This record gives sequence, structure tokens and C-alpha cells, in this order.
Amino acid sequence: MPRLTGQAAIIGFGRLLNTAAASATLMVLARVMPDYAGRESYGAICQLIMLYIVLSQIFTAGIPQSIYYFMPRYQAGERKGFLLQAVAILLGAGLLLGVGLFLGAQILGHVLRSPLLPPLLRVFALYPFFMLPTVAVESALLHHDRPLTSMLFSIFSRVGMFCSLVIPSLLHAPLATIIWVWVGMAGLMSMIALALILSTVRGLPLTWRKNMLREEMHFSFPLALANLLVLSGIYLDRFVISHLYGTDTFAVYNNATIIIPTLGIVVNASAVVLMAELSKRTSKGDYNSFMQIWHDATMKAAVLLFAAMGFLVFWSRETIGLLFSSRFAESGEILSIYVWCIPALLVIVQSLFVAMGATRMMLKIPIVVLVLEIILIFGLHYLLGFLGIALAAVLARYLGAIYGSHLFVSRVTNIGWKRYMPWVKLAVLLLTALCAGALSRMVFFTPVHSLPEIAEYGIGLLVFVVIYLVGLHLVRLLNYLIPSTYLPEKWYLRPEVTQ
Repeated sequence: MPRLTGQAAIIGFGRLLNTAAASATLMVLARVMPDYAGRESYGAICQLIMLYIVLSQIFTAGIPQSIYYFMPRYQAGERKGFLLQAVAILLGAGLLLGVGLFLGAQILGHVLRSPLLPPLLRVFALYPFFMLPTVAVESALLHHDRPLTSMLFSIFSRVGMFCSLVIPSLLHAPLATIIWVWVGMAGLMSMIALALILSTVRGLPLTWRKNMLREEMHFSFPLALANLLVLSGIYLDRFVISHLYGTDTFAVYNNATIIIPTLGIVVNASAVVLMAELSKRTSKGDYNSFMQIWHDATMKAAVLLFAAMGFLVFWSRETIGLLFSSRFAESGEILSIYVWCIPALLVIVQSLFVAMGATRMMLKIPIVVLVLEIILIFGLHYLLGFLGIALAAVLARYLGAIYGSHLFVSRVTNIGWKRYMPWVKLAVLLLTALCAGALSRMVFFTPVHSLPEIAEYGIGLLVFVVIYLVGLHLVRLLNYLIPSTYLPEKWYLRPEVTQ
């Protein structure tokens, strides 16, 4: 358990910096680009990123996840053959995606109501060929217990993205020039990624069999389809907003939606490490011992996620103003709805399905959720307009979490709902965070309300942190934030033993 906690901490910290750099890129662009190119130019960059995130999931075909599953199951020489096979598939997929973006640029621009998008896509078409192979770096390095190297590459990649987009924007470069610089940075990242991947199998004999390709495709295609459907559900509201309202409104909406995935890295980091560990245990037929690790990881993620939720529920407008400037003040209203997605982030069942090889059953989840989300979006948009789309997205995430959990606890395993999650602790933790957020909001009803808004925000955040920590102490959950070795025993609850 200490080894897993350490790996999760490294991956989590790396993803925190990684996602912080990606978010900071958009935040700086949101302040700089509207001054010389208008909000539509910033919205076009956001659309470009959204398209790549969604479409790349089709063309990666679940290859990174297959590395987690197959590498522990192959011998040394077979591992090298399998890894080279995975890289070759990703390079070919990147080429196909680039050609598709180039040829379909005009159609995508029309669908998303973005006249600026087609010429940018024709330049951006080179990007997938360089970047798709990089998605295999993390899984290859984690299999060899090199989380620190994976973290450093991830950070370097995002810092490169930040510099390649922000520096030309600060110099008021044309949009096409900005994209060319970004693509050039992707080429550099691709060379570094290939070197890191190959270093994990250097010196091993090369063994490759035809059935390796068949096994990988059999495993990966259902997972790729599931990923596509999941991301289609996640981004469906943004596609609808762009199609109905255009680039400018899309930029406003997108600002609110990127904050929650930034918080989701806490869960994803744990899921990545747990997926590797669960794959090893299930390959030996050991299922029961994993549940205690799962509960502990869930609580450690929740103590941070619920803290963010407790604060953002009451400080959404001020958060948007601080991060994206007052030009996008309308985004605060969307964030106040979107923040309620956070509890659903904890129920990350995809990693569990992947580790146990149940990728075909996993397909049911996004299909059901996507159908329901389409119905909810059009129904709630008709009733509530713009805000109804955001509300529909939130409801769809909860439906997905509930349905996916049901399949896992009753079909993939027989652990039951009671053993699946530490429900009582989670409820107490959420209530503690919301109470701390409500009390911190009382700053607005005190004399400090006459201070500048940024000072009020800072005081509110400080008050929230103090109240939240005191609340964790009172409910004896502080050990999920601070290691129990540093706390008196009476300050924390002992972990429950899973039967």
C-alpha cells in the first residue's frame, strides 16, 4: 500500500502540474487573445483542442490501456514485440487522423459555426501524427515502476504546449502562426516520447506473433468505442452549444467546463496506479484484497475533491473572474451548475473494468448514458434554454456513475453496493465541505466586503481552509489528508476491514 500511495502521489502531482499548465494556457489566452483578435479567436482555439481530445480517442483505439493489461501477461521478448506493435499502430492512427482533419476542415467549421476553424485545422493536421504515440509513455513507464519519469515527461509536454501557444499570442502573432509553433513543439515531444518508450525494452530480445495483434485489437476496440462514447457524452453539451450559439458563446461555456476535469486528475491519478495493481492481482485470481485499497484511495481523492466543491459552490462567479477575467463573467453561472459533477467523478469504474478485462460489458455504460443525455439536453434546453444544457450534462454524469457502478457490483463482481464505497464517510465528508463553504461565504456579510474583490476572495479561501480542516478533525477524517503517522490516534478513524 505505501508503494501504491507513493506512485499515486507522484502521478497525481504530475497530473496536477500537467493540467494546471494546460488550464493556465487557456486562462492566459482568454486574457490576451480577445484584446487583439476577439473572443472568437480564443473560442476557435478551444474548439480545436476539443476536437482533438474527442477524435484522438477513436484513433488511439484503447492502445494505452491495453499496455496495462498485456504487459504483465507477456514474457520479456514478447513485451518488446507488443510495445513496438502498439507504437506502430499509434503512428499509423495519427497519420489517418491528420488526413481526416485536413480533408474535413470545412465541414467541421460549418458544424461548429466557426469560420476561423477550417484554416487552423489544415495546419493542425500534422499534430496527431506527432502526439498520438506519446499517449503510450505513461503506461509503458508505469509498468516499469518509473512514475517520476512519466511525471516529468507529462509536465514538460504541457509546459511546451503553454510556451508554444502563449508566447506567440503575447507577441500578437496571427492564429495560423500560433498553430505552426504548436505543431513544431509536438514534433519535439514525439521524439522524446519514442526514446522513453523504447528505453523500457532496450536490451530485450524481440519476439512477435500474429496473434498479439489480434489479441490487442480484440481487447482494445471495445475499449476505444467505450472511450469515444464516454467522451462524446462529456463533450456533447459543448458541441451542442457551439452548433446552436457559435464560437463566442462556446468560449464562455467552455471556461466553466474545463475547471471540473482539472479537479478530476486527483481521481485519475489514483485510477491509473490502481488499474496497474488490480490487473496484477486479478491475473492471480485475487479480488477481495483490493477493496480496502480502493476505499482508501477513494477517500483520499474525496477529501480534496469535496473541498474544491464546497468552495466553488459558493464562490463560482469570483473564481471565473479571477481565472479568466471579467470578460467571461457569464461563465460563473455555468460553473455554479457544473460544480455539482464532482461527486460523480469519484465513481471511476472504467479502470476497474479495464483491469479485469471486462471491456465489452463496459460498452453498455456510455451507450445508455449518451442516449439519456441527448434526451435530457434537448428537453431541458427547450424548458430552460442555455442553462438547461449544463444541467443535462450534470444529470447525465450521475446516471452514468450509477449505472456503471451497478454493472460492476452485480455483474463483474459480487461485492455488493455496501462494500463498493465507504458511503457514510463520503456523506460526512461532503457535508463538512459544504458547511465550510457556506461559512466562508459569510465574508460577504462582514465589514471586509468593502475590500477589493480579489482580497475578499483570498480571505474567503483562507476562512474555508481553516474551517474545513477543523471540520475534518471533528469528524475524525483528517488522516485522509494528513498521514495518520503524524496524528494522534483519537484524531482519525481506523480503516474498516473488508470481509
